[in-house]
Amino acid sequence: GCRRQAPAPPGEPMLAAVRGDQGAPGLTYAEAQGRLLFQQYCATCHGDEGKGDGQNATNLVPPPGDLTAPKSAPNVVYYLRRVIAAGSAAVGRSPLSPPWGRSLRAQEIDDLVLFCRALGRKKTK
Repeated sequence: GCRRQAPAPPGEPMLAAVRGDQGAPGLTYAEAQGRLLFQQYCATCHGDEGKGDGQNATNLVPPPGDLTAPKSAPNVVYYLRRVIAAGSAAVGRSPLSPPWGRSLRAQEIDDLVLFCRALGRKKTK
């Protein structure tokens, strides 16, 4: 009659972490990958939520931009990709945002762009 099911065997921790990132609420897989990169490379200045309020933001003049502001310009993808790959000085802004193009692969830059766009999308909802 009453059988007790054996607990599931422990899973692979790395696989569980990857699957957890895939399930980031409201984000596609690529956006979730961008979020991980954002946390590693950008959050110190831009803040965990991209509002420009990171722990290093008060040391920067001008302060980091608010990435949650909606972006509707037709060339916003090119602009974000350029800022990430070549640094903000490449678009006439502060030289304090470093160029990540030598550290990140093209796919990682694309994922970061998608996440930055998602930050603006969240604010408009």
